[in-house]
Amino acid sequence: MKKPKTLSWWKKETDKWFSRYIRLRDSNHGTIFCITCHKPFHIKEGDAGHFQPRQHLFTRFDERNVNGQCKGCNNKDWNQGEQYKHGIAIDKKFGKGTAKWLSDHRRDFIKYIIPDYQEMIVEYKQKIKELEAL
Repeated sequence: MKKPKTLSWWKKETDKWFSRYIRLRDSNHGTIFCITCHKPFHIKEGDAGHFQPRQHLFTRFDERNVNGQCKGCNNKDWNQGEQYKHGIAIDKKFGKGTAKWLSDHRRDFIKYIIPDYQEMIVEYKQKIKELEAL
C-alpha cells in the first residue's frame, strides 16, 4: 500500500509548478531579463526569485512577490542591495506601493491544507498550458 503524500510534499510540488509558471510568465521566447540587474538568461538557467522570502507563507505564492531573477541576484550570500532593487522593479511592474504591501503583509497568517495546494497546482498547470499556447 502506498503512503499518502504529506503536506510538505504538496507544498514542494506547488513550489515546482509555481516556479515554472513565474519563469514562463516572465520569459520572452525562453529569455528572461533579471528583475534586478536586467541581465538576460535562458529560462532554464535562472530562478523564480522571491522579494519576500519563501519562509513567509502569506507571500510565498503571491505572483507579485516572485519574478524571473538570475542566480547571482537571487543568491542569499551576496545579494546586498538586490532586494531593494527588486522592490523598486516590483513597484514599476505592478504599481507603486506593491513592494511595501508585500513587506508589510509577509507575516500575515495563512494556513494551507493539502486541498489548497492541490488546487494551486491545477491552477498553475493551466496557466502554464495557456502561456505555452501563445
